Amino acid sequence: MKVRLLVLLLLCSGALSGQTRFDYFYLEAEKSRLAGDYASARELYRHSLDINPAAAEAVYNLGLMNLYLRQDSVELGIDMLNRACELDSCNPWYQETLASIYLNARRSSAAIPHLEKLARLQGNRTDVLSQLAGIYRDDGHTDKAIEVLNRIEIQEGKSLQLSMEKFNLYMSKEAEDSAFMELQSLCDEFPHDLNCRVAMANQYQLAGYSEKAMEIYNEVRQKDAHNLNLLLAMLNYYRSMEDNERFVRLRDSLLYDEGSSNGLRVALMRDYIDEAVQDTLKRDSMLLTFDSLLAMPQKDSQLLMLKAAYLTYVKAGDDKVAGLMKRVLEVEPGNQTALWHLLQYYAPKNNMVAIEDICRKGVNYHPEELAYAYYLGVSLYQQDKLKEAAEVFRQGLRTKTEEARPALVSDMYSVLGDLYYQQQKPLEAFAAYDSALVYVDDNISCLNNYAYYLSLRNEQLDKAEEMSYRTIKAEPDNITYLDTYAWILFMKQDFTNARIYIDRVVNPELSDADLLKVEGMQGNLIEHAGDIYAECGSLDTALRYWNLALQKKDDTCTPLIKKKIKKKKYIK
Repeated sequence: MKVRLLVLLLLCSGALSGQTRFDYFYLEAEKSRLAGDYASARELYRHSLDINPAAAEAVYNLGLMNLYLRQDSVELGIDMLNRACELDSCNPWYQETLASIYLNARRSSAAIPHLEKLARLQGNRTDVLSQLAGIYRDDGHTDKAIEVLNRIEIQEGKSLQLSMEKFNLYMSKEAEDSAFMELQSLCDEFPHDLNCRVAMANQYQLAGYSEKAMEIYNEVRQKDAHNLNLLLAMLNYYRSMEDNERFVRLRDSLLYDEGSSNGLRVALMRDYIDEAVQDTLKRDSMLLTFDSLLAMPQKDSQLLMLKAAYLTYVKAGDDKVAGLMKRVLEVEPGNQTALWHLLQYYAPKNNMVAIEDICRKGVNYHPEELAYAYYLGVSLYQQDKLKEAAEVFRQGLRTKTEEARPALVSDMYSVLGDLYYQQQKPLEAFAAYDSALVYVDDNISCLNNYAYYLSLRNEQLDKAEEMSYRTIKAEPDNITYLDTYAWILFMKQDFTNARIYIDRVVNPELSDADLLKVEGMQGNLIEHAGDIYAECGSLDTALRYWNLALQKKDDTCTPLIKKKIKKKKYIK
């Protein structure tokens, strides 16, 4: 503190040199700026400029602060950055900053002198030259754009991309001879690169010089008859000349050539599909071509996926698309698109064997996708493979990542709880339910099952009632949730309220036939209604419900139901 005070006294007394005083205040300004104290930084920069008005670094930093911190000082900030560039004209960072500001403000013309200066200061910056070329081109300064591209060419050498850019610029100014001379120069530079010759022929074709284009195509064909770019160019040529016979012949030869890649076949078939969409008369021939290609051994799934996409587009039917997806899995067992498609295909059909097969592949190839473990576990559960299902859920939860969706994790713990309870492991079941509610505290299905199993064990009934009440608030017409709540009230011996809620499940005004038809109605729900009515003293109604519950024959009733009917009373 004493040292800092001494420095300030020396500064005020003028005992130190001007440069030393400038350095001190400039560095203090920098410290304030880096600390986020921008008000102090602005004042310190200004003070340092009072000492040395020609200090480019202080002008530059103060200009940036004016630009970015005060909207009313934008032009002042730009003026200061221009001043910094004048004071230190060889500083590339100042030039680049100001050029970027102009470009972001869409003032490209103002950026040009700074980009030109930057390109001279850093001669290897072809990215800067590319920006310049683009600005000149967009502003209509074609000759300047060509000149800049020539400067890039000096740095990087000739390339097809650069020559094509210059070609297009020459063509835009109707300098056709110069344009084709540029492409000829490229071909002379790379005499063994036949793709350059093909590119030039393509431009001749586009310009309407079909004979010249064919002459070059033939030259290339003599040197390399299987050149892919040549063959594709020839296809475009025959199409443009409306020579359909030659077009189809060449396309088919490419499609069926054993040396053709699947990538090429896919590109050609995409084009064929586009034709078929425009002209439905070509649809049958296109599909026949697909069938012929798919009869060949497939190296990958590209063609299969393309046909599946087409069949989906024309709504050819889920079964046909699913058939193709099965073939995709034969080629690529881990193909995600096919796995998900087939999972969605079989889920509504409740085909648990097929879902199990798909999800086993998914778990093996994509263990990070927790959904496969979930659906695999559910499919095994539905097939009464309880121990195997529980192990699948446990393994999936052990390997879950931070990216796993909380709702999915919650559902897995919830189902695992159901499995544990059915395996006579109530402590493990309730621990799993607790874990499920950690991830999603309003997992309604979990809350219902947790509450119901607690009530069956006559444990923590207040907690069970609170959880169950949340479910009927969320879904007030769900008869399963209403039954759980009614049963908990029954276990708490609140028979009057239990009857009110069970009547919303088993409506006493409905006939026996209509009650049996209620969607979701199970035998145990009707049995509960009988139990509640028996404890309320309505034995006739209780007997009606118990007998009706037996008619459901869904194995959900308790073993005591026949004894209840025989004894004509509720039996715990």
